[in-house]
Amino acid sequence: MANILIPVDFSANALNAAEHALRLFGLEGNQFILVHAYLDPNMMDATLPSMNEALRISAEEGMILFQKELLAKADLQRTQLSTSVRIGTLPNVIADLIEEHSPRCVVMGTQGASGLKATVFGSNAADVLQRSTVPVLTVPQDSAYHEPKRILLADDGAPVRPNSLEILLDLARWSKAEIMIVRVLEEGSEMDPLASGTSYDDLLGAIPHTHHPVSGENVATAINDLADQSDVDLVVVVHRHLGFFGSLFHSSSSKRMAMHTHVPLLVLEQ
Repeated sequence: MANILIPVDFSANALNAAEHALRLFGLEGNQFILVHAYLDPNMMDATLPSMNEALRISAEEGMILFQKELLAKADLQRTQLSTSVRIGTLPNVIADLIEEHSPRCVVMGTQGASGLKATVFGSNAADVLQRSTVPVLTVPQDSAYHEPKRILLADDGAPVRPNSLEILLDLARWSKAEIMIVRVLEEGSEMDPLASGTSYDDLLGAIPHTHHPVSGENVATAINDLADQSDVDLVVVVHRHLGFFGSLFHSSSSKRMAMHTHVPLLVLEQ
């Protein structure tokens, strides 16, 4: 059974992201883990009384209500659902749970036009994207769920390990989606716009796919524009810790990595 981690703060945005996760990955063969992280503001000052117990009780009560509201959604009553309420920063709590549960994906919400910068989890969401060793799906605040029929996969030309694409291939096969492979070039690059270190034709096989070159000074803007023009349902980016795409996940850039204000973003780990 595959595990899916869903960080929540009990907001409507978090509820939308959780519902999106359940419907996208499906109820069969998946265990969904709702995660809430909290901090005691008095923890670093020994002169102040600890608020840990009161905060823990409040968080657990909030989790019970959130879980009931999620399971009340149509056709979700059979969900295999568990919860985890922990003290700590969200990135540290998620890192611990990734080590414990080896999840297939982390799913979390983003909010507003400025994307991750305005996420319900604040700058922590950017930190989760930077640090995660498993795929992360971010769901915009106003994104209503529907099966993805057109997926944009951004390609920087560097080799991609086949196992990094497994979750994308499974989603595309299940939803019978078309994949647009977008070869992203930096402005002024003299590289062949269709050259790539990955043989996508071999990897994707019978999955319908097309190739599209795009260039620009701002990679995110170039991808956003094409997503707008092409009615894309999901944007997929490979998180490289070094190189061209790696720069998208540096501290200053990752806060802007909700690549499209209305389209979910799946970040694959390389």
